[in-house]
Amino acid sequence: MASLLYLSLLLLLSGVHSEWNPEQEEEAEDGWGPMDEEYEDYGWVMDFEAGSVEEFVVKHAPFLRFHKTEGENDFCFPHDATDYYNTRVSEDWSRQCNMNYSSLQGEIPTYWHAQPCGEHLHIAYWTFTGYNHKCDLVSGQRDAWWEFIVVKVRNWETAPFLGEVMFGQKEGWYTRIPGRYDIIEHSHPVAYVGRASHGFYHDDGGSNTCCYFEDTRNPGLEDTFMRTQHNLVELKDDGTGEDWMTDPSTHYWSGILAPTYRKNWDLCRLLGCEGSYLQICGTCGCHKSDIGGDPF
Repeated sequence: MASLLYLSLLLLLSGVHSEWNPEQEEEAEDGWGPMDEEYEDYGWVMDFEAGSVEEFVVKHAPFLRFHKTEGENDFCFPHDATDYYNTRVSEDWSRQCNMNYSSLQGEIPTYWHAQPCGEHLHIAYWTFTGYNHKCDLVSGQRDAWWEFIVVKVRNWETAPFLGEVMFGQKEGWYTRIPGRYDIIEHSHPVAYVGRASHGFYHDDGGSNTCCYFEDTRNPGLEDTFMRTQHNLVELKDDGTGEDWMTDPSTHYWSGILAPTYRKNWDLCRLLGCEGSYLQICGTCGCHKSDIGGDPF
């Protein structure tokens, strides 16, 4: 009975998402359009059957909004993981920081994998950053960093709609239900990207410290963004993808694992949050989770 009530609530909420509408902003006069026009402008159209996994991967790919000074002073935009990996394999250990905003308009990949879980489809989207800047005056910097967003498409083979969205940050994460996160163009969840540590959040804010929810993320008038659907690369753990996807070592990633070797690779076993339920300086993702630590 509880699960039926919860599903009924989600069905009601799915029609009243909080939607950020870029057409209301001054920047919207150039470059914002319907989804079909958007694909045409970039010179490609996805080839898939209606109702396929790939259709949902494109339809619900997140829209990333960056802090107003991202791209300056070694505060880096997302990076191409293949280029980074090959650079390290060639024994080049110099800092790799992408400060080219134009590269986000179709050049930089977002990596994904999807998994049917009962009646629902879970889709994970991963972005890679070559360098995290210090989050205060003395600490927080590191080379190589991955962050993720997971969307749940409920009843994906019968009556699909966008359900919960999981936002990952700083080794933790939390989940929001429909109506409790922003969407754009009716189907793309919006994620605000922390300036230094590059975590994903459902809102703007932050006080520019190293505490868990304090990585500043204020788009400001610059309002830089990334439509991740313009370059989606499937993560594969069967040897048919990029070389780095089947490399289990942490050497080239400065001590961290590629997504294909992480404990959250199995999307059907995800829990709604990781970290404390109290807002502390350390990992406290559960503080903002709408479903607590229940199964995603």
